[in-house]
Amino acid sequence: MRIIIVGGNHAGIAAALRIREEYPDDEVIVFEKKDEITFVSQTIPLFLMGHQDIHSQANYATPHEIIAQGVDLRIQKEVTNIDAKKKTLNFRNVLSQHEHEISYDRLIMAAGSYPNLPPTGGKLNETLFLLKERKDAEAIEKFISEAHHAVVIGAGLVGVEIARILAQRKMKVTLIQSNARILDKYLDENAAIEVEKQLEEEGIQLLLGTRVTSYHTIDKKIWSRPKIEVETSSDLKIRADGVFVSVGFRPNSFLLAGQVETGDRGAIVVDKYMYTTDDSILAVGDCSTTYMDLTKENIYNPHASDAFRQGLIAAVNIHEKKQEVAMTTGTYKFNMDGFTIANTGITLNQARKFGYDAEEVHYQNRYLERGGQFVHESIVKYSPIEKGRKNHYSSIYLVYEKKTKKILGLQVLGTVDISQYVNIISLAIQKNVTVPEIEFTDFFFEHGYKNPLGFTKILASLVREKERESGRDGKEERSNEIK
Repeated sequence: MRIIIVGGNHAGIAAALRIREEYPDDEVIVFEKKDEITFVSQTIPLFLMGHQDIHSQANYATPHEIIAQGVDLRIQKEVTNIDAKKKTLNFRNVLSQHEHEISYDRLIMAAGSYPNLPPTGGKLNETLFLLKERKDAEAIEKFISEAHHAVVIGAGLVGVEIARILAQRKMKVTLIQSNARILDKYLDENAAIEVEKQLEEEGIQLLLGTRVTSYHTIDKKIWSRPKIEVETSSDLKIRADGVFVSVGFRPNSFLLAGQVETGDRGAIVVDKYMYTTDDSILAVGDCSTTYMDLTKENIYNPHASDAFRQGLIAAVNIHEKKQEVAMTTGTYKFNMDGFTIANTGITLNQARKFGYDAEEVHYQNRYLERGGQFVHESIVKYSPIEKGRKNHYSSIYLVYEKKTKKILGLQVLGTVDISQYVNIISLAIQKNVTVPEIEFTDFFFEHGYKNPLGFTKILASLVREKERESGRDGKEERSNEIK
């Protein structure tokens, strides 16, 4: 069987290698437009913070390594057309521009995504910046060395992260968010407010509930570099050296438009075996939908973790449907250089939107301090922000269904990396574990906390307390903190 994979990043390479393992007699061909594979865009923030080399540590595999494992990897070959009825595709050599046609028995679409970019003015990688590819990182590093003021549009994970990096590198930063709170897809209001306070303490100007209506480049000889002017829905005009756009991604699904079913944001709809509505075509990664069991819907959720899982599942099912993909729980983690945010599942707001009778408990646990030194072994004060910080803590929000006590989501914030909690709860959500069931699980003892019980026992206690109060007098939720 000839299997063609369109796209040589996380999902595509994962699928190719697993097919080689499962079905060694199959012919596996991967087409990739660029001259590299497996670029990890999450390396960009680490590079800009000086923690990682974008040139030597941003790829986990080279074309030579993949070819050596028996995969026919064809880099710098752009797929220009797919004919699902004929089961053929056309591709072009990006160097010679020569075009060719090839047939397939099975096709795996792993073409990834591209950044949303509003159709307004700006010179890409000069006054307008994205965070997707290696060339973006190099352009941003050059910009930081020359510029003084940046505007970041969009306060999701990428927007918040780049805003903080720019501020730490001594730039004036304005972060604009159309919604009332930052990170509203990932955090409930109180958790988002915690992060907003953190950003404001670091000198970042927040413009919330504000839309950007336009931006355009201004070229004047009196400046050493061009500037860009941003106009907002509140008629505010902001002149800066550059604009960073982080308003989400779109699926690269246009090659199959009209040939298979598409859904949320144009993503290719797949079943639990990663098959499209064409039984010869599978789709994985950022160009396809992801099924979320908590909300009972196919959603567009571009996410590296899901891309790997989907690529592997597609490979296993390439001959026949035999392995369902585990549901996504939307598990994310990102470090803001001394401040960690992670989440899994759904927020309280999302839970209620989808019909759950849900509640949330919150706990903030501080770390013991003796003689100015924090006891907890994982506190590493390596950033300029952390060197002067006195209050180290973890803040945890648990969302659960009131009647069944089923766990629906977890959000954690803190000045140390407590993100392992969300991996635990992600598995709990997949297995429909309840709060009482997880309370007495055997986890290692975490010393150095004001309350040493462990997060599952503390949260279970708060859930019982909330339910008692709710049954007695309907009191509103209150936050709990050890002083």
